[in-house]
Amino acid sequence: MQVFDPQVFTVRPALGAGRASSGRDRSFSNVRWTAPIVRGPKRPRGAKRAGLLFERKVIDVLAAIYGTSFTPAPTIQYSFRGKPKAAILDGLLRLEHEVLIIEVKLAHTERVWEQLMLRYLPLVRALEKGRQIRTIEICRSYDPAVVLPGPHTLIESLHRRPLLERGAAAKGLEVLQWRI
Repeated sequence: MQVFDPQVFTVRPALGAGRASSGRDRSFSNVRWTAPIVRGPKRPRGAKRAGLLFERKVIDVLAAIYGTSFTPAPTIQYSFRGKPKAAILDGLLRLEHEVLIIEVKLAHTERVWEQLMLRYLPLVRALEKGRQIRTIEICRSYDPAVVLPGPHTLIESLHRRPLLERGAAAKGLEVLQWRI
């Protein structure tokens, strides 16, 4: 198992370095699960289309494997600074003792940290009180040179929580490279 700490692998400044937005207040209110938001038809092209096709494959496989334990595109409505907002997760997997927030990306990216760790994780914690919650980025291509604001762990399976050398559970974002 490999744990990547941005302090060790600093190639360029971490996401949000020097910006006021990196430390902004993340207090959400009126958090609740809602029906999925249906959007009109789009015809993305290029990398966006490839990313959506990869996401669809991953979501279909997870739904086939886990059945009703996996919820594709769950929607959370909430208020942030008094304004109504919505978050659409790629997937949520409820296992016996934990909940996995799934975000699918074609390539490992810096943007996943803010999306999963700063937005989705606090929202799901508010809704799934008392449950262990893990954040998982599933990507087709992984680049260890991508710098994240916090540590991330490369994992080989959704079922085995990564452990550090002393037996403690790894914290932070988990990344699963999946080539399907």
